[in-house]
Order: sequence, then C-alpha cells, then structure tokens
Amino acid sequence: MSRQVGLTTPMVRVLGLALLAGGYSCLSLLKGSPPFVYVPEIPAAIDAALSVAMAMVLAFRVNRAYERWWEARTLWGTLVNVSRNLAIKIRELVAPDEEDRQAARDTIVAFCLGLKDHLRDTPQLGNLPGFEGNSFVPKHLPSHVARQLYRQFSQWQAEEKLSEQQLWVLDSDARVLLDVCGGCERIKTTLMSVSWRFFTWQCIALYLLVLPWGLVDDFGAWTVPLTTLIAYFVMAGEGIAHYVEEPFGLHEDHLDLEAICQGIDRSVSEILDTKPEAI
Repeated sequence: MSRQVGLTTPMVRVLGLALLAGGYSCLSLLKGSPPFVYVPEIPAAIDAALSVAMAMVLAFRVNRAYERWWEARTLWGTLVNVSRNLAIKIRELVAPDEEDRQAARDTIVAFCLGLKDHLRDTPQLGNLPGFEGNSFVPKHLPSHVARQLYRQFSQWQAEEKLSEQQLWVLDSDARVLLDVCGGCERIKTTLMSVSWRFFTWQCIALYLLVLPWGLVDDFGAWTVPLTTLIAYFVMAGEGIAHYVEEPFGLHEDHLDLEAICQGIDRSVSEILDTKPEAI
C-alpha cells in the first residue's frame, strides 16, 4: 500500500474549519445591531482566562500524542538494531551455509514486514519472504514468524551447529522481537480516552465562540482574519494530535514503516551475504 502524501490530511480539514470560524466571526461585526445588541461585553480577563485554559488543554493533548509517536519510533529503532545484532550473531556463531543464511534473512525480514502488516490490520502470511504462497492464516502473524525463527535455532542445535550457550546469546536478541511487537500493540490499542478528546473539542468550540466578540471592539473588521488565523493554529494542534497518536497508518504524519523495513532488509542481507528483495 502506498502512503498518502501532499498537503497533510489534518491540515486540509483544519483549514476548512478555520474558514468556517472566520465566517462565524463576521457576525461580531454586527455587534450593536439587532439581534446582536444583546450580546454581553466580554471582559479582557475572561478572554485571557479562556486563552490560558485553552493553551493548557491543547498542550497536554499534543504532548501526549507526540509521546506515543516517539515511543513507536523508538520501538522500531530497537527493531532495526536487534535485527542487525541477530544477523551478526547468526553469521558468526552458527557459521551457516548459503541456504541457512537465506532462511535466516527471510525470517528476520518477514518478522518486520509481518509486524508492519499486523499493526495496519492487513496480515498476509503468503506475502512474506520465506512464506510465499502459504495460505495459512495465523491469528497472530508476528508470533507465527517468531516461532519459525526458533525452529531454525532448534534445527541448528540438533545439527550441532549451535551450542546451549550460543543459543542463549541468540535468544537474548530474538526475544526482543516480540517485546517490540507487544509495545507497538499497546500503543495501537490504547488511545487517549474518548472523554478527553471530546472535552478538548468542547474547549476549542467554546473558545472560538467567544473569541470574536472579545476582539471586535479593538480590531473591528480585522477580527475576521484574526479569528481565522487563531482558529487555524488552535485546531491544527488538535488535528495533528489526532493523526500522530496513531503512528502506524499510511498518512504522511505516520511512521514510514516501509522505509524502515527496507533499511532492515538491506542491513540484514549485507550481514548475511544474501540478496535483498524489493519491498
């Protein structure tokens, strides 16, 4: 699947909402005329208090969303490192022949690709290296691929290519694969509460409803572009947070998992002296 690029999706939506807020602010220019003559004056203190509250709510929302995105990137960075370490240890400790090197490369890369597809809810075992054409549908694709890696370890141990101590060394890296998988699943399935997201939008709506009526006395017609600009920046924070808190999708704000998998394939193939495949 290709990533969606261009003008970022949340920004397109935010721009439309900001223009809508600017259109609403035009009503404030009629302040003093019926029926808007009954709109109360907005003291500067209330406007300032709303601004501070809005800033605090939005800052928390954006920070939490970015923490999730960065944790996801850190986990995939760990996957890059452990894939290289595993390939190096297999190459040097097992001294595999060409067939075994290719099998090891296929399994390591298949885990990374399988994890990517698993996080995007598009698992296809038959599309992974070493499993081509396999019609089996595992309930948990990364675990199925990890089992294949341990089956290779058992085979090498049976062939006396791998001692007990060397198996422990390989296991120290191999078990990290599913640790990374578990961390990514936690991020994917544990979003910020619906109540908090709804509360954030309530705060934004209340702030933008009040904003133009507090600006119009000082800025007159400039209230419209000012409200539009402020609305854009306020809603942009929420719009970006909404996409960034789910980092495994296909939009340009999400992690480029395809590029990470390609990097893993190149590194592991070079270490094991095998030919990388196009991903």
